[in-house]
Amino acid sequence: MKKAFTLAETLITLGIIGVVAAITIPNLISNYQKRVVETNLKETYSILQQAMKSAEADDIALDQYLGTSGMSNMKSWFNTYLAPYVKYNRVCYDKAGCWHTQKNKTLSGTSIAFDTPGIGIGSYDMVIVQLINGTNIVIDWYRPSQLSSIFGINATKISIALYIDANGMAPPNIIGKDIYAVVMTENGLISAGQDKTLEDINKNCSANATGKIAGMFCLARVKNNGWTIPNDVWKKKVK
Repeated sequence: MKKAFTLAETLITLGIIGVVAAITIPNLISNYQKRVVETNLKETYSILQQAMKSAEADDIALDQYLGTSGMSNMKSWFNTYLAPYVKYNRVCYDKAGCWHTQKNKTLSGTSIAFDTPGIGIGSYDMVIVQLINGTNIVIDWYRPSQLSSIFGINATKISIALYIDANGMAPPNIIGKDIYAVVMTENGLISAGQDKTLEDINKNCSANATGKIAGMFCLARVKNNGWTIPNDVWKKKVK
């Protein structure tokens, strides 16, 4: 006589499989999304660094447009330092079409300073670029006081800040998770938080981060962490 599973045993087995799948599949998806962000972020940072080096090799002074503001200067900065050296699909000048439409938030759940949903992160004169690797970048100018209070950067001139959304139009659209900041100053292209202590960086980029710039220094921590987003930051639920 052949042995077989009873209906009850089969249903129990299927139930166990369902429970295991319900637990593991979301984690697998989350881990995949994390790797995509990490890969795109590292690649995009390298692209920006290489663009600056290429501009220098072409005898273009890196501080040529620092200390200036206005859309005409922002367009000139983009057309001088990025457009000739990066591959992109589309560029938008202070208008919708190149950035997601959701609100941009910090790790603490507050709105990012100068958030302009649908257009980008900035107050005026934004240049928004969609790279071919699926990363979107917002470029805008900021005063020295803003560079210090928002980005943790010490600068003496109006400088260029770039927000990198490493997964493009996809969520969660949170600083420190998929959005990261770099600043072009008279000292070159540097990560937000560069002029802060390691303790300040780790405190700002953590699951316990609070305040209106929570997560702003995460690029510095991710770089220090071997281009890996800290698990406590990635897994944090931001409302």
